[in-house]
Amino acid sequence: MNVSWLLVVILLPFVGGALLPVLPLYTRGKKQVYIEGITIATSLVVLCLMIDSPTDRFRVLDLAGALEITFYMDGLSKVFAGILAGLWPFAMLYAFEYMKEERSESRFFAFYLMTYGVANGIAFAENFMTLYMFYEMLTLVTLPLVMHAMDKASISAGRQYVFYSIGGASFAFIGFIFILGYGQDISFVFGGVLSSEMTKSTLLLLQAGYVVSVVGFGVKAAMFPFHGWLPVASVAPTPVTALLHAVAVVNAGAFAVIRITYYNALC
Repeated sequence: MNVSWLLVVILLPFVGGALLPVLPLYTRGKKQVYIEGITIATSLVVLCLMIDSPTDRFRVLDLAGALEITFYMDGLSKVFAGILAGLWPFAMLYAFEYMKEERSESRFFAFYLMTYGVANGIAFAENFMTLYMFYEMLTLVTLPLVMHAMDKASISAGRQYVFYSIGGASFAFIGFIFILGYGQDISFVFGGVLSSEMTKSTLLLLQAGYVVSVVGFGVKAAMFPFHGWLPVASVAPTPVTALLHAVAVVNAGAFAVIRITYYNALC
């Protein structure tokens, strides 16, 4: 398949979710058909990409030097994206039934659908910058889901979720700077992009940078002792806990840790 389909599975649910509140879908049934249709279509494209994987990289935006937004599909991408594609349509059906007694359904499903696109962006990130950008976007699109009820408990949970996420992102950014400064590239290459000859004199410093990065990404993976946000965020509607916390958010953190361990490690 053409590499541009990698962008489709990111933009289709993201744009589809963003448009949901303004589209003239006046009945609950029409909204459900629209939401589930986009979800299934996205999952089918992901499955087709897994069967007929593109071998080229798809560059979307070139900012400066090594800083670019690029997507690529490798074996690790297939694992994470395959989990998302297999679970999201069924989780959406469960959410339809659960949310019929809740308020602000359109807002909830808008962010629920957008999160699918952002999670695919993490799965198909070709380099550290692309991963980091979508990793931050994941916090932004899941925060309204955590705070959906807008009562005292959910607002407090959302505040704690943001504090943990921003703290983790700050540590992860340090790792990004290390890779940018010492790496031969910021792309994910199995075996690493740091030259052992270049880093002999700074080995301890780089190892410290790696530990800091693992801590940063490990926050979203609910790695002890930075797991406090996860049980608190369970005040969110059950579909959020069932999929986003168990799959999209926590697995995204674990996925990022694997990336920086085996794809940005010392050669």
